[in-house]
Amino acid sequence: MNCYSEEDVWITVWNRCSEMRVLNMNGLIKLGKAKSQEWINKGFIIANNAAERMLYKDNLILSDKSAYDVVCEKGLMSLKRYHPLQEDAIVVDGESVPVSSEKKKIPLVFVPPLGATAQIFDLMPTRSLVRYYLARGYDCYLIDWGDPDRSHAGLTFEDYVTEWMPAAIESVQELTGQKEFSLFGYCMGGLFCLLYAAWSKNPDLRNLVTVASPIDVRQVGPAGQLLNVMHHASKVLSRVNNTPLKSMVRPEHLHVPGRLVALSFKLTNPLGSLISYWDLLTALSDREALSEHTTMSNWFEDMADYPGGMIQEIISKLAVGNQFAQGRVRINGGTASFSDIKANLMSFAGDNDKIVGIRAARHLLDVVGSQDKSFYVVPGGHAGVFGGSSASQFAWAMSADWLDERSN
Repeated sequence: MNCYSEEDVWITVWNRCSEMRVLNMNGLIKLGKAKSQEWINKGFIIANNAAERMLYKDNLILSDKSAYDVVCEKGLMSLKRYHPLQEDAIVVDGESVPVSSEKKKIPLVFVPPLGATAQIFDLMPTRSLVRYYLARGYDCYLIDWGDPDRSHAGLTFEDYVTEWMPAAIESVQELTGQKEFSLFGYCMGGLFCLLYAAWSKNPDLRNLVTVASPIDVRQVGPAGQLLNVMHHASKVLSRVNNTPLKSMVRPEHLHVPGRLVALSFKLTNPLGSLISYWDLLTALSDREALSEHTTMSNWFEDMADYPGGMIQEIISKLAVGNQFAQGRVRINGGTASFSDIKANLMSFAGDNDKIVGIRAARHLLDVVGSQDKSFYVVPGGHAGVFGGSSASQFAWAMSADWLDERSN
């Protein structure tokens, strides 16, 4: 039997503790080295992604990737026809959407607003309204208004509605051999659709969908009150000068560069702009997240010029005259009456839209002549209701279900 003195026991304990301290220290050193290497690697990734974001931003933008052919051109306008999908299913915001083998008879034409480019309809592969509707079995077309500059300052509603849209529609009818068609417009694109329908009285327009389109602009809170003041002030000014308000300023003096359009849009939600910069910082370590963020922010940063003539039209017909709310808009030497619109109508507004309020959009149902008409409030702000993360569950799915019943 071994006998140990108290001193031997303490020496043994001390040696064991020393060994453990050495082992723990070695482990900590190894862990520290691994973490240091991880941070260095992450730092390189962040630096590389940040450099690419600054120098080669276009590499990160996912918009406008769906295959198409340009099938019509007139002036600045071009018309894209999208190729059918080859996949059995596509992913839309994390959800699988099967590609329908049943093709709809009625073709669908998307109409974008001014300012925001047509690419917002094909924002990114997993959030593309075009791809979603292709998966639902539609023959999809997209009007692109082009990139105007100061030489195009004189463009007005007449150019867009009475020249370019008819040319696009005629091309769709010739290519498909199908007379009837549907229109889908976002924001001012919805106004273009309504004006075209009222002006042309085209009986072949079967269905019309509008999203966040301003009809009664005086129903937008404080801004609406300001427009009321502008309305009365313009009347007084016109009487004093004996000149229509539209004739007082030349279109080229009202032409608005795209960067100012983008700035004015951001100012409607300054907190959202600040949050977006924070989101950018957190996305720098993940290239996929960075691509998505860059694509979304590009929507608000890369905006097209607003022609001065259209600014005149918006002031005189939409803001001051409030003609859309009255359902009678002067255009091309005549009057387009919304009561002449007979197409099936579906309209959406966002519950948090700071630009086009619910009441401003809902007034459409009071002025159109459609018998089959409906209005829905869905989650989202002005951009979110159309292209946000929940848009596919609400405005897209609801409009597609509605059109499915009216497109064969």
